[in-house]
Amino acid sequence: MPILKTLAAGAAALAMAALWVPQAVAQAPAQTAGPIRIGVPLPLTGVLAVGGQTILSGVKFAAEEINAGGGLLGRPVELLIEDTKSEPNTAATIAAKMVTEDKVYAFVGGYGSTADFALLSSVKRYKPLFIHTGSSSVRLETSFGKEDWYYHIYIWDYHRQKAASRFLASIEPKVNTVALAYEDGLYGADAAKYAEEYFSKAGMKLVMKEPFKSGSPDFSPVLSRVKSLNPDAFFSVGYSGDNLQLVRQMKSLGIKPKLTMVVSAGDRRADYGDMSEGLTMITEWSTADRTPAAAELIRKVEAKGQAIAPVFPQGYAGMMTLADAIRTAGSLDQDKVRKVLSTATFDTPYGKIGYRASEGGGLHQLLSDETMVIVQHRKEGEEVVYPAAKAGGKLAYPAP
Repeated sequence: MPILKTLAAGAAALAMAALWVPQAVAQAPAQTAGPIRIGVPLPLTGVLAVGGQTILSGVKFAAEEINAGGGLLGRPVELLIEDTKSEPNTAATIAAKMVTEDKVYAFVGGYGSTADFALLSSVKRYKPLFIHTGSSSVRLETSFGKEDWYYHIYIWDYHRQKAASRFLASIEPKVNTVALAYEDGLYGADAAKYAEEYFSKAGMKLVMKEPFKSGSPDFSPVLSRVKSLNPDAFFSVGYSGDNLQLVRQMKSLGIKPKLTMVVSAGDRRADYGDMSEGLTMITEWSTADRTPAAAELIRKVEAKGQAIAPVFPQGYAGMMTLADAIRTAGSLDQDKVRKVLSTATFDTPYGKIGYRASEGGGLHQLLSDETMVIVQHRKEGEEVVYPAAKAGGKLAYPAP
């Protein structure tokens, strides 16, 4: 099975890393001179590259702001960026190297549950300060969530499925049946598990659970099943390239469910051209969200001529919450910085929130189902359609 193969590959990488890494102290020592080095491991090539590159843009943007303002404690921030290639072996090896050879002060990064499981396993014994910008598999929360050095920004998959089920249950006329497609790694497997649980609780029937390989060029088998089942809603859990290919093939095959929802994963409305009118996305953040903190970030990014996508704030918030904690602590002592991270409330593009205990047992969780929004693509642009407090428009259902 694909999940077992990827986990086995990650375990092999850990074994290799153990052969060459020297003994390290329990946590990285505070750097005494020069720049403050931050490790940024992300998938910059491979099937998750769009999301990884977008998160990196957010991390870089924050680091530039920090350095333009004089750095941290009078020292500049230096980003050590490595490409995990969405591969467990690669992710595990480069993370161990960052701790033992590069001696980074902290990590801000990670995206893609299967590769990140191997990455975090490879550094667990060193207990580095790690702000995890992506990945939603609950396997990571149960494995690392109780570690005092681990801070998670992105939602866990039960958050997404709770929000998705509440949204679908709010639709009139009533959504009774849902077809689910999901990528065949840890990320998608958790999605299928929690979708079945929460959709059932909300009174909907899951009529299809169909796995696919992320990066697949052909979604026609999945789409043929959707067409034959004719569900009230079709929900696909994949990455940005999967979303684009899925929508492209739906249009070319003339398959048009009443409602299609995908998980936002770094793709922007502009990426779809005229293909996606009526498509809904479940996301943690949208450029259509014009709350003050969100609007300010959009203004700053656009003023520099850059584009912004929903996962951009994950990288930005990760770097900025770390910087705010260091400033407040007035020190690079990691115990003091962790104490601030664990107790403070931060002004983020998602609102005023902090790293708090999650219902799944994690100690330090930033986002939740309460911060998630649903956006729907219009003929041009997009609008938040759920929840009502953030909505700028009304859901079109059935979709045009």
